[in-house]
Amino acid sequence: MSEQSIKIMSLLDELEELVTSSSKMPFSEKGIIDLDYAQKVIDDIRMNLPRDIQEAQWVQQEKDRIINDAKSEYNKVIVSAKEQAEYLIDSDAVKREAQKRADALIAEAESHANYIKLRTYEYIDKLLFDMQNDIASVTGTYLQPMNDYFQDMVGNINYKVNQNRQEMKTLAERVNGASREEVKTEQE
Repeated sequence: MSEQSIKIMSLLDELEELVTSSSKMPFSEKGIIDLDYAQKVIDDIRMNLPRDIQEAQWVQQEKDRIINDAKSEYNKVIVSAKEQAEYLIDSDAVKREAQKRADALIAEAESHANYIKLRTYEYIDKLLFDMQNDIASVTGTYLQPMNDYFQDMVGNINYKVNQNRQEMKTLAERVNGASREEVKTEQE
């Protein structure tokens, strides 16, 4: 496990400790947490995730470097083939032979350059695929359960608030009903 992964796990443990050790609200199972501290822990988690993005950028730079190296090698072979062809052009027979060799060298260089490009793309694709799996794993293992927990927590708070509103309405209706009874009694 990488240092970043260990840091993220530590921050998640810290966040979990904050939630589990929170004070309870009176007459409820809901906890009270320090929102500023929780936000700081979440921000720290976010700051430790972008390493994967930096790796993707490195992969892109590495791909560009490999392709540039292949192009450079291709150009060197082409220049060498042209120089050799010009050197050998003294007679028609030598010229035809030189042209054949130059064409063969160019074809070989193009084939080699294509092979290097293909291998580079395969390598980069594998790195990106592995990175996608790592990101999906982190999301599924840590971020989604945390998001589900916060949604449940907010839903429960909303439910309790709604229950309290209903109780207040019931009490208000009783008071209003009692006031009407007193008015009727006074009128009689």
